[in-house]
Amino acid sequence: MKKNMTMLILSCDKFSDLWDGHIKLLEKNWPDRDMDTIIVTDAPSHRDYPGIQILSAGTECEWSDRLAFALQQVKTDYVFITLDDYYLIKKVSDKGILELVTMMERERIDYIRLFSRPKRATGKELYNYKGVFQIDTSVDYSVNLYSGIWTKKFLESTVRVPKNAWKFEVILHKRAMEYGAKCVVSNRADFQILDVVRKGKLLHKSAAYFKRHPDIYDGEREVNSWSYEIRLGIQTMASRHLPGMLKTKVKAFMTKRGRRFYSDEVE
Repeated sequence: MKKNMTMLILSCDKFSDLWDGHIKLLEKNWPDRDMDTIIVTDAPSHRDYPGIQILSAGTECEWSDRLAFALQQVKTDYVFITLDDYYLIKKVSDKGILELVTMMERERIDYIRLFSRPKRATGKELYNYKGVFQIDTSVDYSVNLYSGIWTKKFLESTVRVPKNAWKFEVILHKRAMEYGAKCVVSNRADFQILDVVRKGKLLHKSAAYFKRHPDIYDGEREVNSWSYEIRLGIQTMASRHLPGMLKTKVKAFMTKRGRRFYSDEVE
């Protein structure tokens, strides 16, 4: 796999306290991955991990510029993208991932999401590939920054304009439509993660995981309030299940109350 895929773990210095745990779980649950692995950050770092490169793009760079800089160093046709706060908590089959890359080559697929959401973007099952479904790229966030495999060419087409991670993610489905990208989602649980941080603070589920596994994270991040996580859960459920017209009205009401939606911002 080293000949055709590179792993990029996208991060920044403010989140470097997450690196130790991320790498520890990556090495535990995917020790036989045969690809170059690179942590992409902004500032130079004193941290060091055997067999893993830390690539500093510069503190003045926007998030998408750091990704663009990293892609200049990538020599493979495929790129495995994941984020610093997505902790790998289940064993990964190297053979299973290789099968996905082989499928991408054979079917000329540009992007495969390894996370099931948003399910409203899930289309028909891909012929001859159980558990792999077409993606409707007209749906917001149908192409996103959850862990996934990209062709380098498609990924390069997304980094034309400097953007932070939130603004970058919201335009990805538009970039896919412009590119004519063939996008799919795997519901086979190929890469199971623990989502660790929201708004710079630990989620309760990750804080509980770290209590059960005290050797994973020894940083000093606060835990989000329950009220924030309840609101987040309600908003997430509403986004997934409300009909389009009602969702638009709710969104307009929340905008009047000061809520900011990146999906409404003009490029």
